[in-house]
Amino acid sequence: MTFAKTATALAAVLIATGALAPDAADARERRGSATVQTERGTFQGSASVERQRGQRTRNAEVTGPNGRTTRVEDVRTRNRAEGAASHDRTRTFGDGSTRTVDADAQRTAPGAWSAQRTVTGRNGETRTQTGDFTAARTENGRSVTGDIQTQNHGQVDYQRDVTRQDGVRTVNSSATFEDGSSVTRSSSASCASAGNCTSSGAVTNRQGETTTWTQSRTRDGADATRSRDVTFADGTTRSIDAARDGNGDGTGTVTRNVVRRNGETAQQTGTYEVTRTP
Repeated sequence: MTFAKTATALAAVLIATGALAPDAADARERRGSATVQTERGTFQGSASVERQRGQRTRNAEVTGPNGRTTRVEDVRTRNRAEGAASHDRTRTFGDGSTRTVDADAQRTAPGAWSAQRTVTGRNGETRTQTGDFTAARTENGRSVTGDIQTQNHGQVDYQRDVTRQDGVRTVNSSATFEDGSSVTRSSSASCASAGNCTSSGAVTNRQGETTTWTQSRTRDGADATRSRDVTFADGTTRSIDAARDGNGDGTGTVTRNVVRRNGETAQQTGTYEVTRTP
């Protein structure tokens, strides 16, 4: 994972702490399964999401045409009264190796948090990032600043500003390193209606190279479409167009078309089934 994603993930824990949704009074569970045909063979997957007071647990697994299974367990917890949040994720690969990410955030004062993120790779090596953050409300949004200490990149200054105006949500963030280089991200999103949303963004790396993207999503009852176009710094592009044709009973078909950076195309088609418990 690049440092920009690491910094964003670390900061995201405290952001979630500062904007906790009301706790669910009762446990709710949703399960789904799908079979997808691709150019590499048939993939079968299943997933479950359980929500209860102060916690969300997600489990998923995918078995490929070679018979190997990849599993993911993702657990998020939050405690509004104590100002604490955590996000633990374990991925088990087909060869039995694992990668774990453990992140925790704790409110230390009104508008201030400390956070820690520990990653244990498939080779058993561990990396830890720690950070102290402050958040403040602005006229039309929210601003977060932080000081992150890392093992591989030294001290990093983090800034994230979120604004909401005229139905548009804009996010700008930056991570500035000790040598003066930085990684910046910007995005904006809006929804014309509950089922019709568009967004766009750009990421500039420490070498000054910029990648841009646009995305749209439309929902109409049980049907949905989604498209995403990415233009990389070297001028190459990648596009994804996906569609879900639902039957209205939790079942349906999905289609996904991909045009890769080298111009090659690929298509995945499959069926799905989703069940919910009260």
